[in-house]
Amino acid sequence: MQKLLKNAVITLGTCALLAGGSVAAMASGHGGGHGDGHATSNATPNSTIKKVIEGNDAFKHSHDRSHFEPFQTGQVPNLTVITCADSRVHTQLFGFEADNNIFIIRNVGNQIENSEGSVDYGIYHLPTKVLMIMGHSSCGAVKAAMGDYSGESTGIIAELDTLKPVMDMDDGEGPFNDRWAKNVERNVDLQVAHALELYKDKVEAGELAVVGAVYDFNDLWGKGRGSLVVVNINGENNVNKIMNHPVLNELSRAEVVTHVGSRTK
Repeated sequence: MQKLLKNAVITLGTCALLAGGSVAAMASGHGGGHGDGHATSNATPNSTIKKVIEGNDAFKHSHDRSHFEPFQTGQVPNLTVITCADSRVHTQLFGFEADNNIFIIRNVGNQIENSEGSVDYGIYHLPTKVLMIMGHSSCGAVKAAMGDYSGESTGIIAELDTLKPVMDMDDGEGPFNDRWAKNVERNVDLQVAHALELYKDKVEAGELAVVGAVYDFNDLWGKGRGSLVVVNINGENNVNKIMNHPVLNELSRAEVVTHVGSRTK
């Protein structure tokens, strides 16, 4: 369990250093998610499918038959991740081959309630040793839940409604972007609390660690763009206590300091 987290953190730390720079504040509107960004795509259905097929050919040619042998008849991932459906959040952020290593579940706002059966499968049937609930900076679902989304489709409304407990913790004070980032982290804490209710026995038996994290491509948590920031472990969200948590005991002090943080504490 610790080695898996260590490998991910080392690679992510390197990526953050290579990326360099810092963003003083979250972009508002641009790239904010929920369809309010100003970037446009010239893609057509035809050109998109062509790119998909060409990309798959490139993937096949760069992975020989031996790559697929370990998972011909089953899967043995170590990590279950529930994260957002946002197109900017993908498994390459972990820095290692995702095939047969990560059981990933995605939905609007990285919520357990909206994908509980899938999470159950990862925890009870695979079973993985770590459940990582991973929010991300500029989360469009959180931003939408902070406003009036009554005009959305029935499906979107249903998934955003489950974020209401997060919104209840927002006092409405301060700049919107600061509140937005804090609500992203509050949502992660909420999902961790839900996971601890569902999988309490496994956590108490030491068979599972529930890790809350934020993938920060805006550098709002101050660890560098592209950093995975751990904000909660098994319900503990005090930064100093997380830094000394046994789950992180295979990390160096430098790795811990550069990958543990909070915007709400």
